[in-house]
Amino acid sequence: MNLSLHGKNITIIGVYAVNDDTLVKDKEKFFEQLSYEISKIGQSREIILTGDLNSRTGKKLHDKIVGQFGEAILNDNGNRLINICDQNNLRILNDFFQHHDIHKYTWIQHSRNLKSVINYVIVRQYTALKIQDVRVYRHTTDMWQ
Repeated sequence: MNLSLHGKNITIIGVYAVNDDTLVKDKEKFFEQLSYEISKIGQSREIILTGDLNSRTGKKLHDKIVGQFGEAILNDNGNRLINICDQNNLRILNDFFQHHDIHKYTWIQHSRNLKSVINYVIVRQYTALKIQDVRVYRHTTDMWQ
């Protein structure tokens, strides 16, 4: 979706990525297509990339892509997403805002006590947008029991 908001041209991309256990060739195809779509936008527009990226990106101190408040786990899709962000000067916002777990994890399976962050909001590293916070809406998460 392309829009203009307060004089800023913005492209919003909604994504539902392949699972981490998908065949490597299918993952490569998906992430190559995602990278291509991002590159088509160019540098003159703001980007908001959001959705279920089925990626676990870990956490890092003093990093331009991944912040210190994410979960500890990093998977193959997470590495692929970080590489795309690095190539396109993007930042994974979820990891830059400190929240209680109830407002951090985007996937929870209560019966097996599993939780992860797989849904993200991603923007340019040097965005002109004023991002105030990124967090999970509590009741949406509670529905996945």
